Amino acid sequence: MEAIYSVTIIVSIANIAPMIFMGNTTISISEDLRKQLFKLAAELQAKTGEKVDYDKVVRYLLSRVARDEQLLRQACSPVQVDPSRARAELRKGRAEDK
Repeated sequence: MEAIYSVTIIVSIANIAPMIFMGNTTISISEDLRKQLFKLAAELQAKTGEKVDYDKVVRYLLSRVARDEQLLRQACSPVQVDPSRARAELRKGRAEDK
């Protein structure tokens, strides 16, 4: 019994080691999400003409998130506006609404 247990542990370590050193990771996703990723992969492949795998799809999505954060920061950054001009524009807009 002990010999079989030891062999099982060695086999398990042998199976895990390549994943650790090669950087392969398995993640669980829902069937719906898998379909959405597959659809996006097909769209990217059609657009670029290159083979697209899930790794490229996830990298693409992460790059879009980073870009959107930059756009949000730009949109929320303070701008130099003359307060009296801003009030005048606001009053003009309210008058148009009436």
